[in-house]
Amino acid sequence: MQKLYTPLRDACLRLLRPLARIMLRHGLSTYDFSRIANIAFVQAAQDILREQGKTPSFSRVSTITGLHRHVVSNIVKSAEANRPGLAVDKDYQRNRLARVLAGWFESPEYTDEDGRPRVLPVDGPEPSFEGLVRSFSGDIYPKIILDELLRVGAVRILKDGSVRALARRYTLGGADAAALQQLGSAARDLFCTLEHNIASPTDSRLFDDSVISVRLDRAAIPLLRQLLFRRGASFLQDVEGWISERETMSQSQSIRAGVMVQMIVDHESSSAETTSARTKE
Repeated sequence: MQKLYTPLRDACLRLLRPLARIMLRHGLSTYDFSRIANIAFVQAAQDILREQGKTPSFSRVSTITGLHRHVVSNIVKSAEANRPGLAVDKDYQRNRLARVLAGWFESPEYTDEDGRPRVLPVDGPEPSFEGLVRSFSGDIYPKIILDELLRVGAVRILKDGSVRALARRYTLGGADAAALQQLGSAARDLFCTLEHNIASPTDSRLFDDSVISVRLDRAAIPLLRQLLFRRGASFLQDVEGWISERETMSQSQSIRAGVMVQMIVDHESSSAETTSARTKE
């Protein structure tokens, strides 16, 4: 255990540093982080105890986490630690948004002779935006889809009230509530994969690979960004089509699974290297 402690501690410090920057920029303190960390440790202890076939009692959770039993009790009973599955709901909505855009860009009914997405009236005779949403979004109301696509800049309302598609895929950015919620979902997905691979034999591990240079010319960053927007989006479209053909309506037979593609630019390491070089001078 001692041999694992230092690498694990160092890994935690590296992953927590960007999280700490995000929290500080949005007004959260070390006290807030401690409260959140306590909740996470209690929930993680409950997960581990259930995996072991044990009842996650307050005493057992307290023993595993080192938190006082009364603290554990307060956390388990608090509304903060027992919020409904908001993240799952948001994931479902983002999935429906992606489906609507895919249908708009790929379905013959909603593309013109050149294969470009048609400008659609909001409602009325087909093809319309309302019909597009009905075909590809499942049970989400068209207005909810339209408002969200407008918010993320994926569509635009024209002067005559019709809707034009601007982007085949969309990403959340900025610092609004939806983007911050997505931050938690994306980071959780990444760490669940890493957690699984640490604990699993080679033949059961999930795919996890990367291509990273520590000496990439800064001038190449815009080119890398363009490459990934073209090739990455194309790859994800292929995966999305494969997945959609294998989805099931059975709750007992379904599981949340997929693929993430992310570009990496490590300003933190570059800054540290520059500081080190200046110190040596």
